[in-house]
Amino acid sequence: MNDHRESNINIDKSIEVQQRIIEFIKNSDTFFPKESEIRWLILLKKLPRKLKICLLNEISLGNSLIAMHSSGWPDEGSVVALLSNKFRTKKFDKDLHFRELNDAHYCKEEISYVEDNVTHLIIN
Repeated sequence: MNDHRESNINIDKSIEVQQRIIEFIKNSDTFFPKESEIRWLILLKKLPRKLKICLLNEISLGNSLIAMHSSGWPDEGSVVALLSNKFRTKKFDKDLHFRELNDAHYCKEEISYVEDNVTHLIIN
């Protein structure tokens, strides 16, 4: 099967890009992305608000966003954000589901949220 869905989109870990991510999440009306950022910004826009807040908090605490993808897993339309390190905080919105997995083939930790019957994830 020839699959043309968006795959991993690597994000430069520079301070400038991290700051631009924070500005986008805080105030998307005044954020003007660079051409190279358009693909992952589309995915970021699809990420549910509660997960965006969690992602912003992690970036603000020094964690780095490595990649975002939408490959049809775990559900069609799912967005998965990959962070460089374990979550800095363990206090999450009550609607977010946190799991500590320590699975060498998947991830150490996972936060999931279901919106419109689609599961979205932040993993590390």
